[in-house]
Amino acid sequence: MTDLPNRNVRQHRVSENRGKFTSGTSIEQRPTTVNQRLAFGHWEVDTVLSSRSESRSCLVTFVERKTRLLWAIKAPNRTAKALNTAFGKFMGAFGPQVKSITVDHGKEFANYQALEQDYQIKVYFCHPYSPWERGSNEYFNRRLRWFFPKKTNFSQVTTDEILAALELINQRPLKIHHQQTAIERFRACSD
Repeated sequence: MTDLPNRNVRQHRVSENRGKFTSGTSIEQRPTTVNQRLAFGHWEVDTVLSSRSESRSCLVTFVERKTRLLWAIKAPNRTAKALNTAFGKFMGAFGPQVKSITVDHGKEFANYQALEQDYQIKVYFCHPYSPWERGSNEYFNRRLRWFFPKKTNFSQVTTDEILAALELINQRPLKIHHQQTAIERFRACSD
């Protein structure tokens, strides 16, 4: 009898303990041209985690809203400092093509004022618990999970492996683009 679970005791789920913050410009203030994907250079940003027990390493993912181009950079953890370092690398590659980013209220985005000042871009925040407000990012993070399933330890994933996965995703024809790829659309918009 002692091996049976106690049906009268509630199971406690592990809760997110990184916290949230509530400052920043709401997605409601984002221009209509960005919302309707008419303007180029507006990105959605998120993180894809390693297996919780394995590592704190993660991927910081970036999706350009109009073209659906996906980019990812490995970070050692989800702190604001690590995110700002990854963002610096991202801006080194895509700087002229970045006008704004849309993020959630995770603590990794707490130092958003530095991003706005350093790079002269606008940072918009989704409503709490509303992942559909960054729908492209959520969709392409799932595509990235084809290559790096949930149990992946990102500290053991190489940059070459990440770039190979990004190339396959970005070279895939998209119905939304009339069978053009995200990279083709991105190049056409950035010229």
